[in-house]
Amino acid sequence: MIKNKKKNLLILVAIILIIGSVVIIKEKNSKNKYNSIKAEKQESTGEEVSEAPSSVSNEEGNLETVEEGVNEKADTTEVKYINIAPEEVRIPILMYHSICADYPDNSLMVAPELFNEQMAWLNDNGFTTMSLEEVYEAFETGKVPVKPVAITFDDGYADNYTEAYPILKEYGMKATFFIITNNTDKDGYYMSTDMLKEMKEHGMEIENHTAYHFELGGASLADQKMTIEDGKEFLKENIGVDSKFLCYPAGKYDDTTVSLDAQLGIKAAVTTEYGFASINDGLYTLKRVRISPMSMDSFSSIFSPFTE
Repeated sequence: MIKNKKKNLLILVAIILIIGSVVIIKEKNSKNKYNSIKAEKQESTGEEVSEAPSSVSNEEGNLETVEEGVNEKADTTEVKYINIAPEEVRIPILMYHSICADYPDNSLMVAPELFNEQMAWLNDNGFTTMSLEEVYEAFETGKVPVKPVAITFDDGYADNYTEAYPILKEYGMKATFFIITNNTDKDGYYMSTDMLKEMKEHGMEIENHTAYHFELGGASLADQKMTIEDGKEFLKENIGVDSKFLCYPAGKYDDTTVSLDAQLGIKAAVTTEYGFASINDGLYTLKRVRISPMSMDSFSSIFSPFTE
């Protein structure tokens, strides 16, 4: 009898130890997976990677930043808004392409160090980054941050994930990435669906740069519709994004494009025409500011209407 009790007790202890070991192993594997992803980002930036802060609305409708984890460089000051007539709203929408130091003479490539310096300047000078959804709402309501800026990336290069994304997270900033969907997951030169999903989960906007990236202006109605719809369909099926914003390839569009935008449920579209975005130019022809390798004096001068 005593032997049986001892035997049963030993079996019970063994079962408890096995269950405990399984739980510990799962937790360890989960932590290793996180550290592996984090290490990849640290390798590309040379800096500690931190989680982006969340934002919540207070009773007055302003946004208050709530820190999650370590994020030393992110400005946690409450965002200040102004309420003006929608036609008076002006928002600088910055246009980036590749964040890479390999070809300094290429106007489409901004070195990671310079990009970091530019984001630091925006953060230190109290600018509030906006999603295109928030830009659209500002044009609808006239409620806009005192110092607004929207950051966009065209084409979907992989360095947007390895270089730009960690810097944006570090400063608690948001951005919009316009993806040539037919290039996704190809050759490592463009972002993968997993990269896009991760960025979406961390507050970045993933939007449509069409599926095939041919110039829309002058193309047939059928071809324009195909490349826009195929892009929208890819984003919905693979990233879980119901795309409402469009970036015209090479900035080319025509009256057919603008009419098609409305038919396809697109809220707004951006061009490559220089200037601050304004509803006076039309929601389907919003201007942007192209950012190329430039001095910090040149970069800061873009925002002089908000700083002087």
